[in-house]
Amino acid sequence: MNLSRYILDAVELTGAGEVHIIGLWEDRPDAGWIVYRRTIDPTRILGRRLEFHKTAADGTIEGFARDVAINLVEPIGTARRTQDRHGIVWVGVPVDCPTPELPEEILRALGGNSNT
Repeated sequence: MNLSRYILDAVELTGAGEVHIIGLWEDRPDAGWIVYRRTIDPTRILGRRLEFHKTAADGTIEGFARDVAINLVEPIGTARRTQDRHGIVWVGVPVDCPTPELPEEILRALGGNSNT
């Protein structure tokens, strides 16, 4: 399973003009992290934890990726939020799940947005 590829493809099809993916990486075959910006709030950098479950969407990785792409565009609403030292607002990350250490390529992509 290449979760990242499915999500990138779905974002390209569904939210290409509204979402800019800064970085996406997997830490398990069925799970990973995404860092992105949206055109509706371009100064805010958002991050999410993504975990595929067979009960998600229509039970397929394609359906899950489509749902992720749609959710990236949607308003955050009342989802739990945590801001990290880089200024990324992590949305919906469970309390027992720490925000990730960012890969070097994401830190480089953030450029001046790093608060380290």
